[in-house]
Amino acid sequence: MIKHIVFWKFKEVDAKTKQSYANEVKQRLEALSGRIPELLAIEVGINYNATSNAADIALYTEFATEADLQAYQEHPEHMALVPFIGSITDERRVVDYAH
Repeated sequence: MIKHIVFWKFKEVDAKTKQSYANEVKQRLEALSGRIPELLAIEVGINYNATSNAADIALYTEFATEADLQAYQEHPEHMALVPFIGSITDERRVVDYAH
């Protein structure tokens, strides 16, 4: 089992815009469920921790193999989200591990 976890920090915006970004990213990512065969599980969490070192949103996904993770990352539905998320974030951190 491969776990793929991503954390993003949004660009500096007001609280209302940040919440709008978070809701949009969550909706778009969760919409991938059932549309990419290799994606076994997906969960998106919006951060409520107000400390400066906290990320704004987190993605947790599961895949059977590393090849399945790669297929997900190259899938057109996933690739369609990359420009949007990239345009509203300043920072991205990722962890991939086998469990």
